[in-house]
Amino acid sequence: MRKAKLEEIEILRGIAFLAVVMQHTIAGIFYQPGLSPMALNVGTTLLGLIRFAVPLFVFITGVVLFYNYDAKVNYKDFLRKRFKQVIIPYLAWTVFYYAWVGFLSGVEATSTWNQLADVIQLAFTGKASYHLWFMVMIIPFYVLFPLCKLLISKNRKWPINLAVVATIFVMNMLLVYALSKGMITSDNPNLGFIFNYLDRNFLFWIFYFMLGGLVGLYYDRWKTFVHKTWVFSLLLLGICMYYICVKIFRINEGVTDNPYLFSANVTAPLKPFMMVTILLLLVMVFYLAEKIAANRSRPANLLRTFGKYSFGAYLIHAFALNIVNNLVISYLGVLGAFAQTIISFVLCSLLSLILCVGISRVKSSFGEVLVGRV
Repeated sequence: MRKAKLEEIEILRGIAFLAVVMQHTIAGIFYQPGLSPMALNVGTTLLGLIRFAVPLFVFITGVVLFYNYDAKVNYKDFLRKRFKQVIIPYLAWTVFYYAWVGFLSGVEATSTWNQLADVIQLAFTGKASYHLWFMVMIIPFYVLFPLCKLLISKNRKWPINLAVVATIFVMNMLLVYALSKGMITSDNPNLGFIFNYLDRNFLFWIFYFMLGGLVGLYYDRWKTFVHKTWVFSLLLLGICMYYICVKIFRINEGVTDNPYLFSANVTAPLKPFMMVTILLLLVMVFYLAEKIAANRSRPANLLRTFGKYSFGAYLIHAFALNIVNNLVISYLGVLGAFAQTIISFVLCSLLSLILCVGISRVKSSFGEVLVGRV
């Protein structure tokens, strides 16, 4: 029996995609020298409000997988489908960005074997482009999904599943705390592949996936929880954002060299305080998505469209943003950082969507290779 469609999911995907684009737009615009402390304060505080983007994508993945596969999983078919729809597009864009960055930097081509070795290394590290680290982090959740299903299951009672996810939250917090304090390191050069890329290790993001899994198993219960707690969550979120704002203001008062990097680091998601803040943001974003899902206005439908094409648009957006940001910074500097950010954000979002829609409609397997099945 086919399961009912979760109306909020496409809205959530659209919101997550737009939040990612805004994060990267801010990074490109606010990294410019000469911005006023007030502009940096406002820009990096706004960054704190949209740091839910990647955790939300991980959360959505958990929701969809556990909702659709709450019974026994045919692991072979499951992996085949994900390889075709997720891994192949990722590999295709790894090759694209490798060639694109080489073209921009004017690097001379090396031998075919050296290029192949470079692409393989980039595929495992996600360093072909700054946004592809996400793929290195999310793919293990697909591979290990059957093991995750052993942790929580609808065959167990609700309180037990809740206790398991709460335990994972505590363990994830401890891992993130250790990471933020520089406690997870190694001097062994042979282990550099592990310790140099901890930010994309799935273990540091596992709570969001398992929380999504819990929501996928008890979707109606989660919606009831959100309805009952959104006001309280909003109040707590206000306190968290006040703390973030004060800390950013203090940093920007005393930093003169690369102030964006210092103040933006306040809201880096792999920190215990930000995990709490992001959890509150997830509640609020879901509440907002539920309200939008009941709406059939043009803006709501546009957001659904962004959600429908979010995977391919995500892979494309770094390419689009490189073009758009360069044009905006070069020709619209007189408008100021905030106007530049808005213009660049809108243009990048729309260009990524248009390119993704166009590629997906190519009458061959080419479209699916690049953006998955839409």
